[in-house]
Amino acid sequence: MHLGCTYLIVKDMKRSIAFYEALLNMKADSRKIERWAQFTCGNTLALWNPEYDKELIRDNNDVSAHFNEEYLKYKSGNLTRYGNNVILNFNVADLNAEYERVKSLELGTVTEIFFINIVCPYYCFMLEDPDGNLIEITGDYQK
Repeated sequence: MHLGCTYLIVKDMKRSIAFYEALLNMKADSRKIERWAQFTCGNTLALWNPEYDKELIRDNNDVSAHFNEEYLKYKSGNLTRYGNNVILNFNVADLNAEYERVKSLELGTVTEIFFINIVCPYYCFMLEDPDGNLIEITGDYQK
């Protein structure tokens, strides 16, 4: 078994796509603007808007072309949770340069660069995406 695509549940697709396109410095590989967007950045990171499915189910009499009965039963009984369920860790070659680049994007609050030495010493900084998911960026750092 291997980890496939990691995807985040998001509230506002346009805002989240803009955030990740700026942060990752790339356009989404594939996108259905209101439901799904995908980035290949080492592995695959995707954004999913569950409200798209809810609206499709609510607004159509026959959704059998899109979903089976098991999915419909599952979705009817499960609440959507947003934000801070996972920490995305991105590695860069030059942490100093990436820190300055990310700060210049004005995507939100960016922490100072942290030094952590528990399992092994490393430097990182953190920020949150529009839904509150934590992003940690690590890499070679020069004081």
